[in-house]
Amino acid sequence: MYYCKRLFGYIRPYIWYVVLGTIFAIINIGANTLNPYITKRVVDDGLLKNNGSQLVWWLMMFFISVLFRTGFHYLRECMFHFISQKVLYQLRSDLYDKLQAQSFAFYDKVRTGVLMNRMVGDLESIRTFIHQSYILLLEAVIAIILAFYFMFTMNLELSLAVLSITPFMYFNTRNMSRALKPSYVAVRKAFEKLTSGVQESITGIRVVKSLGKEQREMNKFLKIAKDFTDANIKAAEVQAKYTPFAPFINGVGTVIILLVGGYLVIKGKTSIGTVVAFNSYIVQLNFPMATFSNVINQWQNATSSLEKIYELLDEEPEIKNKKNALIPKKINGDIVFRKVGFKYSDRMVLENINLHMKTGSITAIMGATGSGKSTLINLIGRFYDCTEGKILIDGYDIKDLDLHTLRKNIGIILQETFLFSDTIAANIAFAKPDATREEIEEAARIADAHDFIIKMPNGYDTVIGERGVGLSGGQKQRIAIARAILSNPRILILDDATSSVDMETEHEIQEALKKVMKGRTTIIIAHRISSVKEADQIIVLEEGKIIERGTHEELLQLKGQYYRTFMEQYGQYKEKEWEKGVEKYA
Repeated sequence: MYYCKRLFGYIRPYIWYVVLGTIFAIINIGANTLNPYITKRVVDDGLLKNNGSQLVWWLMMFFISVLFRTGFHYLRECMFHFISQKVLYQLRSDLYDKLQAQSFAFYDKVRTGVLMNRMVGDLESIRTFIHQSYILLLEAVIAIILAFYFMFTMNLELSLAVLSITPFMYFNTRNMSRALKPSYVAVRKAFEKLTSGVQESITGIRVVKSLGKEQREMNKFLKIAKDFTDANIKAAEVQAKYTPFAPFINGVGTVIILLVGGYLVIKGKTSIGTVVAFNSYIVQLNFPMATFSNVINQWQNATSSLEKIYELLDEEPEIKNKKNALIPKKINGDIVFRKVGFKYSDRMVLENINLHMKTGSITAIMGATGSGKSTLINLIGRFYDCTEGKILIDGYDIKDLDLHTLRKNIGIILQETFLFSDTIAANIAFAKPDATREEIEEAARIADAHDFIIKMPNGYDTVIGERGVGLSGGQKQRIAIARAILSNPRILILDDATSSVDMETEHEIQEALKKVMKGRTTIIIAHRISSVKEADQIIVLEEGKIIERGTHEELLQLKGQYYRTFMEQYGQYKEKEWEKGVEKYA
C-alpha cells in the first residue's frame, strides 16, 4: 500500500480526469446492465403480448442503451489512457533523471538489461494497472450490485438460485489467482534475464564475431529463451487448469435458471422474459468474477514493479552536490592531490598520491594495466570520490564545487570513443547544443577533422552509426577531439586516446592535440613513450602508488620502470648506443 500511496502522488494532478472517467464508466456499465432487463420487456411486453408499439419502444430503448454504452466506453477509455500515459511519462522522466544522476559505482554493479527492464517492462506494468485495474474493479463491483438489484426486483426465487453458484465462481477465480502468482513472478524474472542477455550479446557482438563464438552465444541465448518459454508455458498451464471451470459454472448456472425458471413459468409465478433476462445476467456476472482475477494479477504485477521502480528512485547517488556548492567564476585548472587514496570494495586501488599539476602544464601517467591510471583521472571529475585525502582545483576541494561547473570544465577523450547515432555535427556539438555551424566547423578544423568530414556523403549532416560505425579509428578520435574543443574545457584528459590507432594516425592526432592542449592543464594516460615524452612531468604508477616521477630525460637517467618501458618499445637500439646520447632517440 505504501508504494500505491506514492503512485497516487503522480495521479493527483489528473484527479478531475479520474472523476470524469469514473462517471463515464458508471454510465457505461449501467447501460450494459440495463440490457437484460430491456430484453425481458421486449419478450414479455412486446413479443408475448403481440404488442408492436411496446416492441418498437423497448427495441429503441435497447438501441439507445447500446449507443450510451459505446459512447461512454470510448470516453472512459480516452480519460484513463490519457491519465496512464501522463503518469508513465512523469515516472519515466523521474527514473531517467535518477539514472543520469547516479555515479560510476552504481553502473559498476547494475546490469544494463535490468535498467532497461525497469524503464520499459516495469513501467508498462504500472501503466496497465492505472489504465485498467481501477476502472475494471469499479465496473465489476457496479455490475454485480446492479445485476442483483434488477434480479431481486424481478424474482426472488430465481435470484436465490443464481446466488447459489456465485461462491463457485468466486473460489475458482481466487484459486486461479493464487496459483498464478508464483508463475507470473517466475515469468518476470525470466524476462529480465532475457532482456539482459540480449542487450549484452548485441553490445559485444564484435567481440563475439572476432573470436568466432557465435554458436556459444547462441547456445547461451537458447537456454535463457527456453527458461522464459518454460515459465510462460507453466503460467499458461495453470491458467488452462482453472479457465475451463468458468464456462462450466456458467453452464451449470444456465441449467439452474432454466430448471427453476421453467418451473416458475409453468406455475405462473414468473414470465419467460424474466428467465431470458436472468440467463443474460448469469453471463454478465461471469465478467466481474473474471475481472477480479485479472485485477488481482495486475495488482501483483504492478506492486512488484512499483517496488522495483521506487527502489531505484530511492537509490541516492553516492556523489552529489553539497548544499550551497561553490560555483567559481572561472576555473584555471591548477590540480593538487594531497595524500589521496581510493578503495574499491576491499581493494586499495590508489594509495598516498601526492601530485601537483600546474595550470597549463602537461602531466603524463604511465603504468601497467590495473595500476590505477584511469581511477586517478576519474577522481578529478568526481566520477568516484577519493576515500582518503583530498583533491584541490584552484585551491578548492572538489567536493565543495558544484558538480556541473566542475565537469563542464573537464574534457575527456577516451581510448574507446563513443559516438551517438546522429549527424557528425550533432556529435561534435554534444557538449554545446547551441553551437553555431561556424563554431562546429572551427572545432573540427582545429582537430584536423574538417577535411575528411566534408568528403562524407552529406558532410557535417552525415548520420553515423552507433558507436561511430563507418568511421576509422582515427576519424572517430578526431571527432571526439573536436567535441572536446567545442566544450572549451580548462582541463583536458586524454585516456589512452591514441593507443588504438596506427603510428601514422597517432602522429596526426598528436599534431591536432598540440593545438588543443595549448593553455590548458592536460593529463595524458598512455602506454607509448612517443605520446608522453614531451610532458612537463611524467609519473609512473605501480599497484596504485607513484614509483617514479620526472621529465622524459630524468626518468631515462633513473633507469627504472620508465626506462625499461622505453627499451621495450625501442628494442632495436642497444643500451650502449642509447647511453651515447638520449637526444638521438628522444
